[in-house]
Amino acid sequence: MSTITKEQTLESITANASDIADLLSGAAIAADKSKNAIDSLAAVYLSATGGTITATASDRYRLIAGEIEGEGELGQTAIRLSDLKNILAAIKSERVSREITFTRAADSLSVAIGGTSLNLSIGTGKFPPYEHLIPTEFTAVESIAFNPSFMADFGKVPSSNAKGMLTAQFSGVNKPIKVTIPHDKIKWVALLMPMRTI
Repeated sequence: MSTITKEQTLESITANASDIADLLSGAAIAADKSKNAIDSLAAVYLSATGGTITATASDRYRLIAGEIEGEGELGQTAIRLSDLKNILAAIKSERVSREITFTRAADSLSVAIGGTSLNLSIGTGKFPPYEHLIPTEFTAVESIAFNPSFMADFGKVPSSNAKGMLTAQFSGVNKPIKVTIPHDKIKWVALLMPMRTI
């Protein structure tokens, strides 16, 4: 009697562990941490293609996306915030190892760094397309209202600027504010949605 087994396609990426720590912790700042968080937004989405690893997160009011160089391919993978804490703790504990590898098979993700290995069940959500939201044309705006605590949170994103300087660009009233955060290895883009005053 013969049995048919379904082959699992493995996807894997490898990158510098400290860069991944910056990438994941920076994106996580925009993830939904509210009491009534939507499950698909209470996560950081990790993906990779063409030598670029991307992490994205949003709580609908702000968005952070970061890109670094890395090897391999990985379809969009939702890492829950509780699992993300474990990954960051593992990176911190492995002071010698310089590389981290993520391997996905179906709905599970294994993370290997040095002598530490984690096996996670990934989230089921899908991060919505966001590239069309990033402004490419900017204009002077007389006034704009925004949540100051959200803007302050962008200052917590890992940056190469010792002064924590951010650049905000305005694309019009009630349109997303583009925030640029300098980093030596990560290309950050962040968006903050303005508040309506009426």
